[in-house]
Amino acid sequence: MKSYVEFKNGRPCICIDGEFFAPLAYTTYFEEKGEYSDFIKSGYRMIFVNVSFTDLPINNFTGFTPFRTGVFEGDVPDYSEFDGTVNRILAECPQALIFPRINIAMPRKWIKNNIYETVETPTGRRESLCSDLFRRDGAELLRKLVSHVRNADYAANIAGYQLCGGITQEWMHHDLFGSFSEMSREKFRERMNEKYGVSDIPVISKEDFSSGNYNETVSRYGEFCCEEAAKTVEHFSKVLKEYINNEQVAGVFYGYNAFVSDYIFGLHGLRFIIDSPYIDFFSSPCCYDENRNLGFDWGDMLTVDSLKAHGKLYFVECDIRTHLTRRMQDSRPGKYPDGIYTLEDANGNKTVWCGPDTRELSLSAIRKAFAHQLTKASGIWWFDMWGGWYHDEAIMSEMEQIKNIAEATIDKNSENYPSAQAVVFVDEKAYLNIPRGSHLCNTVNHTRVRMGNTGIPFDLCMVEDAEKVIHRYKAAIFTAASPSDEGEKALEICRKQGVPFICTTDEKPFYTVSELRDFLALSGVHCYNADGCVVYCGGGYLAIHSVIDGNVKVTLPGKYKVRPLLGTEFTETETDVIELEMKKYDTAVFELIR
Repeated sequence: MKSYVEFKNGRPCICIDGEFFAPLAYTTYFEEKGEYSDFIKSGYRMIFVNVSFTDLPINNFTGFTPFRTGVFEGDVPDYSEFDGTVNRILAECPQALIFPRINIAMPRKWIKNNIYETVETPTGRRESLCSDLFRRDGAELLRKLVSHVRNADYAANIAGYQLCGGITQEWMHHDLFGSFSEMSREKFRERMNEKYGVSDIPVISKEDFSSGNYNETVSRYGEFCCEEAAKTVEHFSKVLKEYINNEQVAGVFYGYNAFVSDYIFGLHGLRFIIDSPYIDFFSSPCCYDENRNLGFDWGDMLTVDSLKAHGKLYFVECDIRTHLTRRMQDSRPGKYPDGIYTLEDANGNKTVWCGPDTRELSLSAIRKAFAHQLTKASGIWWFDMWGGWYHDEAIMSEMEQIKNIAEATIDKNSENYPSAQAVVFVDEKAYLNIPRGSHLCNTVNHTRVRMGNTGIPFDLCMVEDAEKVIHRYKAAIFTAASPSDEGEKALEICRKQGVPFICTTDEKPFYTVSELRDFLALSGVHCYNADGCVVYCGGGYLAIHSVIDGNVKVTLPGKYKVRPLLGTEFTETETDVIELEMKKYDTAVFELIR
């Protein structure tokens, strides 16, 4: 089976053996609780299946691991957990398209024998993402696992791969501190001498990274953290792509530059690998802003429109909680301590792990997540994390409709439809210019969340792409109070081309919804709704997520035939104004037709 990412009608698709597929998939951590049958019956064929080198924790702070078997923990590789899940899926759906989701994490024996190449975490030592030995030995284990997959009876159903690693499988350093160790510090000193010609590097300690502290050495170490993590991600992708003769797509978690502000996590190296020929798609969850409450845009964790500008697919993890979401401890009784991933905090307030109270609100949450990605031309894998979150007839009916809509986008020409007229620029290197823990670290998240309630759709791009994309927009918003050199260049590009812009600054780090909306409207950007509703529009589709009870009015930038798709009984008509009676937190999705 051969696969690759191709843009068709302006939308990235996965082409498998000559057939185009909308990137829409299902996965779960707890395969014994997974609702494979439900999704298969609803027409889903693309399924991610988890497998790991080890059963050590994927979260070194809580000790959580979903894996009951580590393939390489014993003297003989044990593929039974992965093989069993794949065969269970194929027994029900022989045409399933399987994507192994491989956790590249070293087994206990390797950790014990290579202490210098590891870092300390609250639950024990783990491999350093800076380690060349980890890259070498991890690559060998990766080849062994993939060799097994390619020689198995189910090999003809393998459509692509996703490579995971680091804490929570998202390629963050296991200690959330840049793999801080003597080995990494020595490597950093070598890098400073090689890259900057600086040999007299002061000894740095964790205290130097305390909130409020800042100096150039600490900043350079942050850059090093991100480069090393990115280098590791690309290294394993290269190993995989070469081993499979570049015949199938490969993707990674990485690049959360529009969500995670702390550079020592290692996630701000997207610029180094965005053009990598070994990476076909990047992934991250939809954002957890505002505790995933309804009424807000759960935005993208990375600069999705830069990905598209560089020919990459954004395959988003939509781990949408529902009224059926329960404690993970109830899904696997006796496996996990009660104190982790709780549904309520110490004060009795709902946490991000708790879903909406009702089926109706659950449907709206799912619909909202889908609408965001539909209008952004991104892929989705529904992450039924503990299993059973979507085991509901109404939800699965919605999932089937979502699949049908996504498949219909493949042949829809997305040109000459309304698109974002505003761009929010993210400057990932600018995080290195401010102290950790500073309020200025929050400017990106704050701006992105508030933009979601302006009633004005917007794009997210890296400052390095300003010259390539600025012609699309009527106005720009810059989120770095202390921009990098590339950020300064992007500002100058806007000045030269006469594109209005505003910036966050030390004096004005945060803008309100009204301030953002007023600036954009004065710059000639079209506002669809001024009542605080979330509006998505792109590629010939539009969605409304209401924050009020009553009449909701959305003004289009021109006349279109408006066809209802989900969440509304609106009558198809040609119009430039959509008016609906909506309940608070309802979501309605439409197709625009010329």
